[in-house]
Parts: sequence; structure tokens; C-alpha cells
Amino acid sequence: PGCTPHLTLRRRDGWMELTFPQKYSMQFSVVIVSLFKWQVVQRSVCQRDGRWFLKLLQAETDRMDGWCRQMELDQRENDLPEDILEKMRSAMGSAQLLMSQKFEQFRELCEENLNPKAHPRPVASDLAGFWDMLQLSIENISLKFDELHQLRANNWRPLDPPDRKERRLPPPVPKKPPKGPHHHPPLARDRSLESSEKQRQEARKRLMAAKRAASVRQNSATESADSIEIYIPEAQTRL
Repeated sequence: PGCTPHLTLRRRDGWMELTFPQKYSMQFSVVIVSLFKWQVVQRSVCQRDGRWFLKLLQAETDRMDGWCRQMELDQRENDLPEDILEKMRSAMGSAQLLMSQKFEQFRELCEENLNPKAHPRPVASDLAGFWDMLQLSIENISLKFDELHQLRANNWRPLDPPDRKERRLPPPVPKKPPKGPHHHPPLARDRSLESSEKQRQEARKRLMAAKRAASVRQNSATESADSIEIYIPEAQTRL
């Protein structure tokens, strides 16, 4: 007995185990909760390295393999129409192509990430980016198999299209009557042509005004030159 209680701390199956006398249970409750929260945080923050992505890849591979095996079994056990067989071949072909090419490429990247001697060694962000890209193909193939699963549940009969709900359209806006018997509202194209024609007319007016101004300047210069030719001889005769 003493002022400090006896405390034993040891690791067991990945957990921290505390052993202390029963009478000190309240004093150590805060310690237990703190250690528990620390352990939960440590387990939730999972390192997304090559090993982690390999588990995801294996799960997707097993899932698609199971789908393909089920479709092959359905083909053997059922007399299916050609359109459904075509859907099966398309889904299985896409899945097998993805697994044999992109999945294998991603598997190699994960193994290089786990190999410290690999150069260049892909980092976790590289693996995450590649996996996000794979998700698009995985989702597309999943939709194909989902349709086949629905057809199987419907005894391989065509799926009924969803009922179209009648949409209530707003009442049409009444058009204003024309002002005159031969009045037609101008179309956008007509307005555009009128605007272009107006611009051309204004350009012609500016061009004609510029020509008139140039003609006036030329006439003025000609008259000035004529006056020089007239008066120069007189000056020479006086000299």
C-alpha cells in the first residue's frame, strides 16, 4: 500500500492493456478513454500504400471474376435470345480486358511502391491517381452487369421502361395580333440584314464625304499652282 497505485501496462493483440486495483478504477478512467481514442485514431488513419491498394484491387478482381463466371453459367443453363447474349459478351469482354491490362499495370505499380529499391518508385499519390482513373472503367462495367442482373431477376424478359409521368406544361402565351393586315414581325435574320445594310450606307456616306473633301483640296491646290504660273512671268518681265 502507498500513495501511488500499482499499474501494469502491456500490449496484447495490438491493444494497450491496463491492470490496476479495483478501487482505483475511477482515477484511471480518463487514462483508459484517452488510450482508446488514440487506438481508434491510429486504426482509422490507414496508410494508403501499395499493400492497401492491392487489397482493393484483389477485391475488384474477385468481384468481376464472379460476375463473369455467373454469366457463363447462365449461358449454359438458359436458352437466351441473341440480344441478351450480346450484352453478356460485351460485359464479360470489357471486364476481362480491364483485368488483363489496366489491373495488371496497377498491380505492378503497387509492387514497385512496396519495393524500396525500385527506381523510379511510385508514391502513394501516384497510386491514388491511377486508382481514381480505374474507377471510371469499373463503374462502366458495373452498370453493364447490373442490367444483366436485372434481366435475370425478370426471367430474362425485356425490362419494362419506367412509366413516364405526364408533365403539365404551362398554358401557351397568347400572341399579340399584328397591327396591320400585311404586318409581319421581322425575324432576327431580317434585323441583322437591315443592320448590315444600314452600316454599308453609312460607310458609303463617309466615303463620299471623304472624296468630296479630297476633291476640294485638289481643286484648291490646282488653283494655287495656276496663280503661280500666271504671276511668275510678270515678275520676270519687270526684272
